[in-house]
Amino acid sequence: MTERQTGVQKHSMGMETGRWMTGRRKQHLIFIGLFLVLELIFIWRSFYGFNTADEMYFIGTSERVFRGEKILIDEWNPTQQLCTFLLHPIYCLIRLALGSTEGIVMASRFLYLAYSAVLTVFFYLRFQRRGYASFGPVFLFLIFAPFSICAMSYNSIEFGILPVLLAVLSARMEHSIPEYILCGILAAIVVLANPFAILMYFAYGLICLGAEICGKRWGVRPEGALRFTSFLWMTLGAGILLVLFLAFVFQRGTLAEVLANLPHILGDSEHQQGYWYKTWRYFELCFKNYKYMFLALFVIYAATLADKKRYQHGLIYMLLASAAVLPYLIYYGFIFEHITVNYQMLPLAFWCLEAYLVTEKRDRRLFYGWYLPAMIFTLIVQYATNTGIVTISVAYGMCSIVGLIFAADWLKEQKERRARLYGKAAVLCMAVVVLVQFAGTFFLRMTYAWGDERTWVLTQQMERGPLKGVYTTPGTADWYAKVLDELDTLELTEEDELMVVGVAPWIYLYVDAGCGNYSTWQVHENSTQLYDYYALHPEKFPDVIYMAHWADRFLESELSNQFLEKGYTVVYQGTGTVMMSPERAAAWQNGQEAEAAAAFPGSGEIEGILEKI
Repeated sequence: MTERQTGVQKHSMGMETGRWMTGRRKQHLIFIGLFLVLELIFIWRSFYGFNTADEMYFIGTSERVFRGEKILIDEWNPTQQLCTFLLHPIYCLIRLALGSTEGIVMASRFLYLAYSAVLTVFFYLRFQRRGYASFGPVFLFLIFAPFSICAMSYNSIEFGILPVLLAVLSARMEHSIPEYILCGILAAIVVLANPFAILMYFAYGLICLGAEICGKRWGVRPEGALRFTSFLWMTLGAGILLVLFLAFVFQRGTLAEVLANLPHILGDSEHQQGYWYKTWRYFELCFKNYKYMFLALFVIYAATLADKKRYQHGLIYMLLASAAVLPYLIYYGFIFEHITVNYQMLPLAFWCLEAYLVTEKRDRRLFYGWYLPAMIFTLIVQYATNTGIVTISVAYGMCSIVGLIFAADWLKEQKERRARLYGKAAVLCMAVVVLVQFAGTFFLRMTYAWGDERTWVLTQQMERGPLKGVYTTPGTADWYAKVLDELDTLELTEEDELMVVGVAPWIYLYVDAGCGNYSTWQVHENSTQLYDYYALHPEKFPDVIYMAHWADRFLESELSNQFLEKGYTVVYQGTGTVMMSPERAAAWQNGQEAEAAAAFPGSGEIEGILEKI
């Protein structure tokens, strides 16, 4: 090669590199622009919606631990308390910065937005080399909030951290020992969010052991993520977090206390169903809510696998798959009214599976390293939840996110191999499905408020208390303000133990009193765990009971007898109903009389004269 030819070749390579760098820079700038716009929109959206139950329970559990109560001992609800260990440091910083629980809900929502933003940037860095195809999984993750609840919960942790772990392990690269240790820490975080995830972790260890044995037999060393030594390094990382967790637990309590309370935590009445029933129920729920889609897709999958020319016929199969999933994307995204959020995340996962089947040069690492484990995890989720398809469909979001890469690979292959007309048809097919998916997900994120009305009727802003700054309906805001006023009159202190009847965990965030209940979650007439809880924790027996809901049913139930037999009386009925112990009732009534006397100085003399008369 002559010097001139060499120079021309270098110049050509330099131009290609320059164009590649310019294209990548443009891609980064577009990502940053869209990312910032969406973050600003979601910051505005976070001010809307009063979730009286789940979100307040998540924050309330952290508040209990902040006030010195003990996980696995004082708290008996099994769902959120393990995650509280992970959230405790950052929650302490937020509480110390605020100085009280005033506005704590908005602070929690901002924390979730920051968490979601960090994970979004991570996923973009993971997929950026795929060009604009990376925007699909990245922005679908950012737009979708599980249950439309912007809170740090076991849901947001497991459905955020598990994809991160799978993204790392499925990457085409060799990882260092510190990286595997970090992966082990991530796996332990997922287990704290969903203890049933330990089943998958053990299964992964068996797969690594099997790969190691087979590799030695065949003389082939398995790749990094499938080596048993990698699993052992991950186990070391998980062990580090386990040691920190146990240190946190036993810093406050003893092994005897944990062992005494653990059977009651595991015996939670809301999560008592057999594994065989849960497994059967999983398939029943999926089929029940997406019956015609699965019937159609089963036929399409069978035809695809039987077709030896399926790669050439891929467009036909994708069009058929699109026809099967689109009605459900539209229905669950824009029409369905009963707990609409989450349902729209499942159909895309199975549409993307068809894209994987009809792609010749498919990414098997992503399929076996991310998509398949995520799909298995949807069954693991069913074992842990009592909300069925609502949570299962959230878990399928992890499959949908990575599945968009399969769809992008199929589209790229169609455009390269097929005629121009086929390429345009493939683009249209994919564009319609993806556009409907994104539109429905974004619409639900912006309009659906879990536990509240649609955002367009949330016009009243609450001005004090833990929900300061949050918009809700005028009626709910009025009820909230009245409850706060009533709680103020009770003059609760740290010496009191308060039990709230009804679904109102946020009340524990407002008052200084301790939580005289096995959880901030809820109390109703069938909360029979209270008998066992007070037997083990007599110091938590409440001296004040505030009935935010179901007062009549609670007072007529057998559960109220343990209070009535001790002389508890109803001292106030208004927006809520208040019951107190004899000592606390006397002190409160004396305080009320003293306040009345201070407000009307001559009233005591007048009453004395009237008594003499």
